[in-house]
Amino acid sequence: MSDLKEIQTLVGCYRRCLLNNDGEKILKDLRKFSLIDEQAGSELNLQQMSYRNALQDMYRYIEAMLSE
Repeated sequence: MSDLKEIQTLVGCYRRCLLNNDGEKILKDLRKFSLIDEQAGSELNLQQMSYRNALQDMYRYIEAMLSE
């Protein structure tokens, strides 16, 4: 299978799983868990900031898979 075909298949899987009522609840929870809408502040150390950035990158990846 070609890379493009594999990507299209994977995107379809994300869309089927998450573009429904249950998926909306999951995405809302992941958004909250990743603190993507919260200010980081100066109290975070390097490890905490790295962890938070990784969570937010994961959430953005999922959002990108679901976008048109």
